[in-house]
Amino acid sequence: MVDALRLMRPLQWAKNGLVFLPFLFAVDIAWSVDSAGNVPDLLFRLVLVFLGFCGMASGVYVLNDLMDRKADRRHPTKRNRPIASGRVSVPVAVALMVALIGAGLAVIWYVAQQLGLVGLIYIAINVGYSLGGKNLPLLDVFAVASGYVIRAVVGALAIEVEPSPWLYTTTGAGALFIVLGRRYAEVRLAGEDAGEQRSALNHYAGPFISQLLNISATAALLSYTLYTIEADNLPDNNAMLFTLPLVALGLFRYLYLLNTSERAEAPEQLMVRDLPLLACIVAWLAVSAVVLLNG
Repeated sequence: MVDALRLMRPLQWAKNGLVFLPFLFAVDIAWSVDSAGNVPDLLFRLVLVFLGFCGMASGVYVLNDLMDRKADRRHPTKRNRPIASGRVSVPVAVALMVALIGAGLAVIWYVAQQLGLVGLIYIAINVGYSLGGKNLPLLDVFAVASGYVIRAVVGALAIEVEPSPWLYTTTGAGALFIVLGRRYAEVRLAGEDAGEQRSALNHYAGPFISQLLNISATAALLSYTLYTIEADNLPDNNAMLFTLPLVALGLFRYLYLLNTSERAEAPEQLMVRDLPLLACIVAWLAVSAVVLLNG
């Protein structure tokens, strides 16, 4: 049971928290402080969507580990994964994968059929990634980043709010920065063995990945800055700009960890275990809530 739980990668479930973000930014659109009667229902729907994505994402992780089990055995830490180490057999892993994806998809389909269709798109992208897309440079990065955007979009649809262009722009730019950072860390930590661990890493060696990372960091910070000024549903006094230093500090801290941390190839662990980075995220949520609720 412990190995099955490890196979599901519960630490990665933190990414599914993106489904709750649209709720905060939909104040005075889907709900309001003065009329909060529908808030329990909206949160219940989001909790179901969160659990559904936990199931689907875990099923995708199992599929990915199944496809990577031979390469993982050559990795200094991934060789200890349940499938690569042989502690979980392939038939058991396949059964677990089907159960997780089926249950997760059923839950979000129950919330709304429209969400179920988006869930199918999410699964299709990740199956394609696991079956070979991960070996195609750049396409692999966009495939992983799309998962972040899909989570945010589903969060908006679950509370019956139309996703704004800013949701796509800021989430997409931030996701590319996170995923490219992971590739940068993988190349740095693997050294000369990068190609053996993942063939696509050969294409990210040298200055290319650094250039991509710099571009994505700039795009993420610029898109968020424009959002705080131009988005229609924000306070007219531009108070959302007070969150910009926290976003910049979080981006810079992540860049620092990419170059120094031995856990840099696992962004979800950095976000929950690095106290300065976690403090930036919590402070950003707190300041955003104060600005939006008093706007």
